[in-house]
Amino acid sequence: MWYSGTVGESLVGEAVDTRYELRRLIAYGGMGLVFEAHHKFTRRTVALKLLSDRLRGVKEARGRLLREAHALAAVRHPGFVEVLDAGVCVQHGPYVVLEMLEGRTLDGILAARRRLPVADTVQIGRQVCETLAHAHARGVVHRDLKPSNVFVCRDEIGQETTKLIDLGVAAVGQEQLAQLDRKLTAAHEVIGTPEYMAPEQLWGREVDPRTDVYAVGMSLYECLTGEVPYTGSYPEVLVQVSNAARPADVRERCPDVPPALAVVIEHALEKDPSARFASAAELGRALLAASGLQAGRSALLSTERDAVDDDEESERAIKLVKRKAPRAGERPSAPGPPPPPARRHARAPYVTPVLLTTPAGIALTARSEEISEEGMLVVVPTALPLDALLQLRFASPGTGEMVTVGASVRWTREARGGRNAIGVEFVDVPQPLRQAVGHYVVTPPAASG
Repeated sequence: MWYSGTVGESLVGEAVDTRYELRRLIAYGGMGLVFEAHHKFTRRTVALKLLSDRLRGVKEARGRLLREAHALAAVRHPGFVEVLDAGVCVQHGPYVVLEMLEGRTLDGILAARRRLPVADTVQIGRQVCETLAHAHARGVVHRDLKPSNVFVCRDEIGQETTKLIDLGVAAVGQEQLAQLDRKLTAAHEVIGTPEYMAPEQLWGREVDPRTDVYAVGMSLYECLTGEVPYTGSYPEVLVQVSNAARPADVRERCPDVPPALAVVIEHALEKDPSARFASAAELGRALLAASGLQAGRSALLSTERDAVDDDEESERAIKLVKRKAPRAGERPSAPGPPPPPARRHARAPYVTPVLLTTPAGIALTARSEEISEEGMLVVVPTALPLDALLQLRFASPGTGEMVTVGASVRWTREARGGRNAIGVEFVDVPQPLRQAVGHYVVTPPAASG
């Protein structure tokens, strides 16, 4: 689901249940909208989820949103986003209030980098497995584990960590929720994201913790190779999974992966649940053993890695200029293109919907991943040429005010699923926006409390 900078704009500034003031839209998906909100009395910044207008009156959708609050409360753990409140507002319908996380989803990081180093992949997988093991021990199966539901952020002492989000389709085994779960899940209904769903889930059979083990294996497969072996709609993925003996070997697509680690991924992706790791905890231990690593932290939030395109383009341009330098006795050739200007400003993760308009007036829905006073890293659903002039509309960090600014495409990279990550450079940045971005990069909301 792509995001539009105009979706949810009309709600910004309104108060949910008289106390949560909506500041800006963070994300828009199939179930609804997520806002950055401000508690009027405690002054805490939170994330607030609402249903979209079309689903607000749908009983099943209302139930699933509130069930997420139940599930998160049941599995309370540092590896899950914390639920702070939930309720039903007369004007805005059901809502769930979550802790505000500052960082990026694993999906967003993959869109920008395509593949991750082995060490980072293992540490992410280890943490996810520890969190899932905690949930499974309490009778909760996630059922929709995928990179977009893995959030990479920093903890209270600044260490990089992961948190699982979106338990809206989790299977909760607690007795008090069993009846609700049966009402919300019709017979043979398939819930989840096809590419990451285990065969038994695709076939509409009973799920258990080994279903999540498969989803972790598929997510790690994507981290290491930059792609998933099965793609398409639910029926297309179902046919591919049913006909394939097993996914293509990880090392066929990424030879740098240690053989032992490739075997672990293959074991997690067995079609028969009984042939997989028996638990998420067992998979987590196997990841460390196969990689030879100790339990540690990933290093994915450094914006320097995502800036590699800027640096590579500059280096290529400089080499081109050097190659054109004349030898003794030769006539000087025409000068090569100058390298792109070096980055002058620090960047910070900033995820928000962006409405992008081309000179031809074509509007594209997108989302940003990072921001600086100089520009943004944006994920878009189509390729854009270098130096293309664009108009961006998005919520300014800090204030939440909608701003419109010109920009040009500085670099572009194809990402999985038909997406493209592009680096855009602002043109004639309004001073209020420059100041807001500068303050945000130096003092992000999580640091300011």
